[in-house]
Amino acid sequence: RAWSMGKRSAPGDPGAPLPSPQSADALILPHAHAFSLETASQASGIAADPPDGVIGCCAVSPGLVLLTLRAGSPSGYGLRDWPLLVGGAGVGDEPAFVLVYGGVVRSPLAVRFAAAAAAYMHGVDDAYFCGGSFWDGLGDRPTLRQIAERAVETLRGPLPLDEADRERWLAAEAQAAGKLRVVDEYRRMARCPDLVAPAPVLRAEWLVPA
Repeated sequence: RAWSMGKRSAPGDPGAPLPSPQSADALILPHAHAFSLETASQASGIAADPPDGVIGCCAVSPGLVLLTLRAGSPSGYGLRDWPLLVGGAGVGDEPAFVLVYGGVVRSPLAVRFAAAAAAYMHGVDDAYFCGGSFWDGLGDRPTLRQIAERAVETLRGPLPLDEADRERWLAAEAQAAGKLRVVDEYRRMARCPDLVAPAPVLRAEWLVPA
């Protein structure tokens, strides 16, 4: 049974406490996350010698790295630059919880595309975080270079893929590219281009009329 004496128990062992889906370090921010700080220390090396597809790299705050990617088909993900934030405790559940109930083990770091169109990417969740498949083969302590190269693969299409996965990846790319084209079309139509720029600066007079 799932409940005993007011305490949750693991299936098959009524006396054992139910594993928690997350531990206290689940909410650790980049500046307080040891592995994030270690990873961010590699940013200058990436900036000096970037992997193919990485056009920018900098540590924006302690433990948090901003990678700028430009990769993929010119008619697909290659339509725009993609900002990628690396740092903070990863997403997922604790291994003991996954062992009992299934799910995805917590990733070593949080890796998140800082662009709304990333929600349509294959393997990226609706909060733009890279999912469990992103970390396949990278181990528990990947370098920043390995993370950057894997992110570029996400834009180019990771290989090898079986036919079904390839079709899903291509469908996701086509949907994201369609969204990007619509956004660009409306930006060209805007009477005030500054207001709909990718990183708009809102002027005081726009918010509080004189």
